[in-house]
Amino acid sequence: MRGEILSYDPQTGSGLVSGDDLQRYGFTSTDPALAAGRRVDFVVEDGQAHSLILLRDPTPPAPTVYPPQPDLGLWGYFVRCVTTAYIDGNGRARRKEYWSFALFQFLVLLLAAMPVLGLVVAEAETGRDMQAWGVAWICIVALIYLALIIPGIAVTLRRFHDVGLSGWLILIGLVPYIGGLFLFVVSLLPSQPIVNLHGAPPKGLG
Repeated sequence: MRGEILSYDPQTGSGLVSGDDLQRYGFTSTDPALAAGRRVDFVVEDGQAHSLILLRDPTPPAPTVYPPQPDLGLWGYFVRCVTTAYIDGNGRARRKEYWSFALFQFLVLLLAAMPVLGLVVAEAETGRDMQAWGVAWICIVALIYLALIIPGIAVTLRRFHDVGLSGWLILIGLVPYIGGLFLFVVSLLPSQPIVNLHGAPPKGLG
């Protein structure tokens, strides 16, 4: 028979269970998992409940609620990638976020490299030795490039998560030719329209 525990005193080991036959039965047990409100299966002998077995709670746990990701715009996504999500590979990144970072990464590096060209032109026109300045500025450009590698990896991981793939697949990118093509294809895939292990789909998939 099955029923619900009405009361249970773990100190004395005694309790009362209400059976599905609308009858009440006393019982004794030393099971610490017993508690009022738990459903049990038991055997009735001489008006007492024996061999109580806890049943699984029929109420499933509440699903994890992920708030949908808002659209931050091109610049907003880039700022997020280089600030709050700088080393964060968790969560999801829509195509727009990935390509926003790629666009502004290219523009930042292009603008940073332009003074080098200016130094070359100045050296050619004035005849002054600009090599020291050129080397110094190239080092600055290299530091900017290195600083953008980490958020680039992080947003790529989130892009993999967004399409339902494991972030470890980013290692395929190390394979010559095939790896670059694989990463490019993943960057073009649409977001999964459902909640996955990494969060909710962004508003306005893309």
